[in-house]
Amino acid sequence: MIEASIGALPGLIPAFLIVLLMLGIPTAMVAKAKGKPITLSLLFTAALAGVLTVTLMPGDGSSGQAGICDAGLSLHGFLASESARLNMLLFFPVSCLAVLLFQRPVVTLSATLILTCGIELLQSWLDLGRACSYDDIKANAIGGALGVLVGTVALWVKKRSSPFARRDFMWGLCVGGLGGLILTTSFAFGVDTVHLEAKSEKNRANVEDMMNQDVWLQRTVNDLYGKDTKITGSSSEKTVSGHWRLTAETAQGEVIALWPERKLVCWAPKQGADGTGTLSAGEIQAVGDRFAKKWFPRDVADAKVTSRAIHGPHSPHILTYRRYVEGVMMPMRLDLTVSPAGRIMGMAARSTPDPKLPQSVVTKDSAKKQAERAAGGNTAIPVRLLAQRVSHAWRPVWMVSIMQGSQQTLESTVFIDAVTGKEVTPEPITDGADTPG
Repeated sequence: MIEASIGALPGLIPAFLIVLLMLGIPTAMVAKAKGKPITLSLLFTAALAGVLTVTLMPGDGSSGQAGICDAGLSLHGFLASESARLNMLLFFPVSCLAVLLFQRPVVTLSATLILTCGIELLQSWLDLGRACSYDDIKANAIGGALGVLVGTVALWVKKRSSPFARRDFMWGLCVGGLGGLILTTSFAFGVDTVHLEAKSEKNRANVEDMMNQDVWLQRTVNDLYGKDTKITGSSSEKTVSGHWRLTAETAQGEVIALWPERKLVCWAPKQGADGTGTLSAGEIQAVGDRFAKKWFPRDVADAKVTSRAIHGPHSPHILTYRRYVEGVMMPMRLDLTVSPAGRIMGMAARSTPDPKLPQSVVTKDSAKKQAERAAGGNTAIPVRLLAQRVSHAWRPVWMVSIMQGSQQTLESTVFIDAVTGKEVTPEPITDGADTPG
């Protein structure tokens, strides 16, 4: 690859000068004998010498295997690659100058494609310490084609007539066809395709992602516990959905988050003295609202909040945020525990996006009657209409409590599909945060 030669710059310049001298002297002599412009001939020779030096100078960028060529990166990775841009730039001058010198655009284009493929084939076969890559072929070909285009336009403007000739087309097609056949056969039977660069790029991306995880997790811990809080232990687990569950341990407590969504899942500060707080229920909810809007702005948008005191009006309150769409409770849930001193004592979140549901047709009364028939005369009390997963699909489902006896004690809970009216068994709801793969 081109970076290997550029990285060896101290040896590159002497090698370039030697190749230029070896090619330049005979080129100047032939140009003088043929009546060709000597300056243009030497510029073309210098560009060609640069290509040969940069691409064939021995280096240390090989994979250590002969007869292989890397498949290269994805289109996005290729376009973002600095190596690809350098390879385009490398072949631009030589092809442009060749068009101006020989005035054969089609032949030049064919020769440029053969040159780049031939160079990569040599890199694959010979022990030069260079790595063959199909990305290099693509980049060199693009750079060469651009050079031919610019050279052709310049020649057209200079001559004030089309630079294309029938002989140029015929020779260009013959050279390109024969060269392409030989090189295609050589690559097909003499070179194996590997995916080294893609694997390397993936590894680099993974390392960068892990570094970003660490930075974000430390920043989150500092925001929650204080700027001087140190992470004493951390772990990451890949979940079945492909997310990462990040856990950070500190002296003040634990933080669990979901990556790459950068969403808090659980925050469990170690319990300490909360003072003799006297905040009212409204003030406690205001504390919870500020936290929820900071960390979960989209999740709690239009959500309804319920507040429940654990032991009395001046005890910690549990705030639960749920969102409803057309009367159906969505799976998103945020639970905050707030002390009367205004301290967040803990949180748990499920940031499941609102699913698309079929239209409910089973009313509350219908769900009650259906459940009572199945319960053998016991009283059924529909509690709420929920979005639940049934057979891997989201459905609107009535949650119904079955009460027994005169004391109306809870016997069981059943679920009625609000579309079909059938009793169903919902699946556990997760957002990938709590199910390691």
